[in-house]
Amino acid sequence: MKIRKDRKGFTLIELLIVIAIIGILAAIALPAYSGYTGRARVAGVVHAMGAIKTAQAAYYTENGGVPAGTVTDATGGTILSNYGVFISPQYATYSVAANATGCGVITGTIQNVNATVNGATLTLTPDANCQTWSWGGTIPVAYMPKS
Repeated sequence: MKIRKDRKGFTLIELLIVIAIIGILAAIALPAYSGYTGRARVAGVVHAMGAIKTAQAAYYTENGGVPAGTVTDATGGTILSNYGVFISPQYATYSVAANATGCGVITGTIQNVNATVNGATLTLTPDANCQTWSWGGTIPVAYMPKS
């Protein structure tokens, strides 16, 4: 049997090798991508909580404390009316609870991110003088803000 040299194209084994390589790369890339998007969404929650913190600091300076009780906000409206800042409830619901020193502990309950963090909380707690804030909550360490 003579092999014709004018035939061009890929053999079946070459195509299978390429498909296997693409499959391996996809198996590595998809979980990494999910982690990146989840952390980006939580970063949006962190940013929103920072905006609440700034608005709360201004409110505290003007009024000597935060509104009594807990301000829970699933739509952004209550925090808007108390602090003058609108927070999107896309990836978290927020609450501000006054503590004994008159400062407010800001809590975000994560939603619509991924199964790892949905339902977890992220808290931003002030010190006794309402000057230094620290992060906490039940969110996994990989999603926790550094400072």
